[in-house]
Amino acid sequence: MEFTIRGRRYSIAREHIIESVKGINPDPTDDRNKHFAEIDGQLYPIKQVVHLATGLPKIAFTAQYAYRILQGLGFEVHSLGDDASRRVTPVGEQDSLKFAITLEEDEDGFIVASCPSLPGCHSQGRTREEAIANIREAIRGYIASIRKHGEPIPKPTEVREVEVPVS
Repeated sequence: MEFTIRGRRYSIAREHIIESVKGINPDPTDDRNKHFAEIDGQLYPIKQVVHLATGLPKIAFTAQYAYRILQGLGFEVHSLGDDASRRVTPVGEQDSLKFAITLEEDEDGFIVASCPSLPGCHSQGRTREEAIANIREAIRGYIASIRKHGEPIPKPTEVREVEVPVS
């Protein structure tokens, strides 16, 4: 199949796509990825597949373009939530983990949320609920990044309360 992205012509066969993903774990299934190509029993986000095959950054093309390319090469493209996406779980994907977070109010009245198990993983919100929703998204992004780099997910920190006399 021949196509042009950002002024550069590409000629890619189905076999090239299959070779491009060999030994590569699919990016995590999350709300950012809505469509997946099934390749060797794994579901890969469609932009990941085109990125691996062309070397282009994922921001250089749209999901619609990736969709057309993969369908044109005869790959089945599934939407998040359809039977295939529930049937095939990407390698290393876990249903959920529980991470401890801390919440504290800053000098401007914002609630700052941090996840001690994930160094540098912080967020904030105007309310506790907003801060919790934001840190949940930050944790998901953190995990997606470490999975993309083939690193293990840190184990959640154990949280305990201790009583300390203050007088």
